[in-house]
Amino acid sequence: MIEFLLNDRTVTTGCPGGIRVLDWLRNEAGLTGTREGCREGDCGACTVVLGSLEDNGMRYRAVCSCLLPLSAVHRSHLVTIEGISAPGKLSPFQKAFVEECASQCGFCTPGMIMSLTGFLLGSRELTIENAMESLDGNICRCTGYASVRRAVESVMAGIRGGSDRVAAMVEQGHVPEYFNEVPSILGAIGERSVTRGTMPVAGGTDVYVHPDAGASGEEPFFIQAPAGINIEGGMVLAGAGTTVEEIRESPVFRELFPDIDGFLARVASTQIRSLATIGGNIVNASPIGDLAVLFLALGATVHTGRRSLPLKEFYLGYKKTDLDEGEIIESISFPLPREGARLSALKVCKREYLDIASVNSAALLVLQGSSVRSASLSAGGVYPYPLFLEAASSFLQGRELTESTILEAADIAAGEISPISDIRGSAEYKTELLRSQIMAHLGHGGV
Repeated sequence: MIEFLLNDRTVTTGCPGGIRVLDWLRNEAGLTGTREGCREGDCGACTVVLGSLEDNGMRYRAVCSCLLPLSAVHRSHLVTIEGISAPGKLSPFQKAFVEECASQCGFCTPGMIMSLTGFLLGSRELTIENAMESLDGNICRCTGYASVRRAVESVMAGIRGGSDRVAAMVEQGHVPEYFNEVPSILGAIGERSVTRGTMPVAGGTDVYVHPDAGASGEEPFFIQAPAGINIEGGMVLAGAGTTVEEIRESPVFRELFPDIDGFLARVASTQIRSLATIGGNIVNASPIGDLAVLFLALGATVHTGRRSLPLKEFYLGYKKTDLDEGEIIESISFPLPREGARLSALKVCKREYLDIASVNSAALLVLQGSSVRSASLSAGGVYPYPLFLEAASSFLQGRELTESTILEAADIAAGEISPISDIRGSAEYKTELLRSQIMAHLGHGGV
């Protein structure tokens, strides 16, 4: 049985845990304010807010219900558009959307309101720009974006934060008073015992893109990998269950790699970043896995319950890894970068945001003057799996970073790859794109 808090009432259901939350909400719970759009996490029409009970209180995040299996909401607070205001009343964002004419046909509006509500409850900084960023996964073709921004600005002008974010939002009328009672309600719900199934799920952002995911009633097996990023014994240790958004929010990452946030923001929308995990991205073995490419450059090691192996030796072929049957990734680690190390990551797609890369790459460089003390380069989209550029990295070691060195390193990297022509570009285009990215990483212009 799955037990959770749906808006202001506790629900217990025996529905298959593999069913999408979107389908359960519309077909079983009768809450049709959550819209069905693309069913792939691209449009944001189905956005809901998911709250989880943690040691320091509730943690809320906006997620796509089409990518969320029902099993994932056990002992959680699932909030839909019907649950953010009292009957007959509008929340401040709902009211502002009406007053600023920020809704036309209205199909996508509930998803936008839920994204903004998730932002209010969970964002580290309550700014207008962060509020607009929270809408990065909500696509609407008929609403005027200027009117949406005016609605956001009008509400944000009166926002007051506080040490207890939920209590502050209740006080200002953004969510109902029952939100204050949620921790005690969830605390009374016991942990769910889930038997090992045949559909492994971490965040669900890949599995549930496929049309038949959950339709068979197959019970997903949730990988209960730890989350969080810490420094231990000269190593940075990241739990495999850490999400992309948690990487962005991590004090460790923000201090070590302050320039990487822009790349992570382009990996996916806010709703996807709140679900997608490090372990899932790595084990997916996609040739253009954004996190896999990033952690290859960092010299990461993959840890399972049985063994540890370098990430650059983890991939055996297209969608093939060195995991044994039943073996899962529990964490990854990489050496604490040397003083002065610089990590850069690039991603070129057909559109700037929320797209699959044609070519992505990363570089970790340690310079001493103009000399390269160490270099670690990686690339995606140019090989059957995310590739560590061994030859180019070795070539740069100890060399002066001159124009000729940079151009030769780019040529060596191009010789290590074997791209194919597909919908994201020809093999020739991808080769030239990687050359350009390597030059950009090494400070010679390019992309």
